[in-house]
Amino acid sequence: MLASSAWPARMALALLMVMLCTASVLLWRQLEREQQQRIDERIDYEARTLARQLENSLQQEVASLGRIARLWNTFDRLPRASWEEEVNRTLDGFPAYQSIQWRGPDLHMHWLLPLRGNESAVNYRLTPNNPNYALAMQARDTGEQRLSNSFELVQGGRGFVLYTPLYRTQDNQRVFDGFLQGVFRVKPLMDQLLTQIDQGNFTLELLEHDQPIYRHDPTGNVGTPSRQVMLSLLNNHNFSLHLSPTPALLAQLETPLPQLVLGSGVLISLLLVAALALAQQTGLRARAQQRANKLLGIEARRRQEIEQRLRENRERLQLVLDLTDSSHDGLFIFDTATRELLHMNQATYASLGYHAQQFAELLRDTPEKLMPGFHRWLEQAHQAQRDNLTRIFQRELIRRDGSRQPAEINTQLVNLHDREYLIAVSRDNSERLQLEEKLQRLSQLDGLTGLYNRRYFDQQLHALWRRQWRDAAPLALLMADIDYFKPYNDTLGHLAGDDALRRVGEALRGSLQREGDVACRYGGEEFVIILPGTDHMGAEQIAARLQSAITELQIAHPISPFERLTLSIGIAAAEPVDDDRPGALLERCDQALYSAKREGRNRTETWKGTAE
Repeated sequence: MLASSAWPARMALALLMVMLCTASVLLWRQLEREQQQRIDERIDYEARTLARQLENSLQQEVASLGRIARLWNTFDRLPRASWEEEVNRTLDGFPAYQSIQWRGPDLHMHWLLPLRGNESAVNYRLTPNNPNYALAMQARDTGEQRLSNSFELVQGGRGFVLYTPLYRTQDNQRVFDGFLQGVFRVKPLMDQLLTQIDQGNFTLELLEHDQPIYRHDPTGNVGTPSRQVMLSLLNNHNFSLHLSPTPALLAQLETPLPQLVLGSGVLISLLLVAALALAQQTGLRARAQQRANKLLGIEARRRQEIEQRLRENRERLQLVLDLTDSSHDGLFIFDTATRELLHMNQATYASLGYHAQQFAELLRDTPEKLMPGFHRWLEQAHQAQRDNLTRIFQRELIRRDGSRQPAEINTQLVNLHDREYLIAVSRDNSERLQLEEKLQRLSQLDGLTGLYNRRYFDQQLHALWRRQWRDAAPLALLMADIDYFKPYNDTLGHLAGDDALRRVGEALRGSLQREGDVACRYGGEEFVIILPGTDHMGAEQIAARLQSAITELQIAHPISPFERLTLSIGIAAAEPVDDDRPGALLERCDQALYSAKREGRNRTETWKGTAE
């Protein structure tokens, strides 16, 4: 009887053994999958990060070339010196350039930097049989930048070119003026990108039409798995990155935990079944009671764990709500269809002077009174999410008193239970905007004299030239240079020289009586004044006033034959009928200054022109 009653218990033990071993295998497989998932996530993160960094690097250079193109279009073709200055600044910041070129409207190469290593491109003409000709014509016709496919460079290796169309104004019409071309080298670009990862852990390939054009393989043995991420390089979507881990990295990421869990699970299962088999000998009733007590304990612990997790989740949720209420940034979540608020923190409405109910009603009923262009903002948020563009928008919020508050709003659209919600974080960035405006003003000033600097002078001269030509008004330049300033500096020291420059700068400001007149430090001891609406006679009167002011300063100059600090001044003026450029006016003014120095200094000379 006892033997027959033991068989069901033995069968149960066998079944329990099978179940425990099965659970161990399932747990082992789950740990293996999780481990593989972590490896996949690491590779996917590295691949996408590298792809975004490559896109951002190229996008910055696209923006740099676009900025030079805008200067070109604004000033009706830059002077070569200004063009080379802008190009050298761009080349210094990005080592992957092969060259930056200006190809004229006749498709001939005119300007090229750097020349060394690119001599073969001088005077090269883009012809219809060139593989990039159709792309260049597309850039010319659309007025938009275009990035080519890769090609073999004459210097070796592969590269690609960015075509940026240029324009100038002729007879009040926009006329094509060639291309600003940026030629990039693939290898330096990718070598720079590889500094962002541990180069010994990954094999990286740059693919074009799924064919490798660059490969970095530290081991020669490609591991699995791998990731391929498409690149969006302006208009060109033919490139992708392929990233594979090396066996060494896979060995680092893999752990023996799944195998340990499997072995431990099987061993524990065997020990447990053996213990139960031994306990069976003490009697079926005792064993049944023991099993019941064990199951009861497991259930009690499980319930305690569930209750503990519920308490922790409630505490976390309350902590999140408390933290959002203590934040200075506004946080609000609403249904995009009904504009009903799901949640908002205190900073959302209190910083604008509203009560919570007032803010919610405005958002639901008349959102344009809370944020001008609200519906347009929603459309932009949808478009940004679809195109994976930036979701940070600069908007204005209307306070309760009617004033406007600048706001930088970060958005995220979320679909939940067939409803769409917008999560918005707003920040009052008025101080940052004011600081940026202040920095813009400071960038235009000379730090020693407080006058405008050379950069501001170049911009203002071109702008005033176009305005004076449009208004049929004259424009005069006055260029002043301190006589014998280097001996003055060498004798009295740089501190005395700096003080003299500051006092001369103050005298220049004091000599100007009209709001539109601009005094600038042109460089070193040289100054220049732009006089819009002024002819030769008016400029000579201002020069006389300036000479008088310098005389009144009575700055002793032991090396000068005049025994005091003096100025030589050159004047040039252009009438609206003159068919010249600002550079010609500046050159004439410089010639007049040279004449004043040649005639003995401490005098003013006016450029009168030469006979034909």
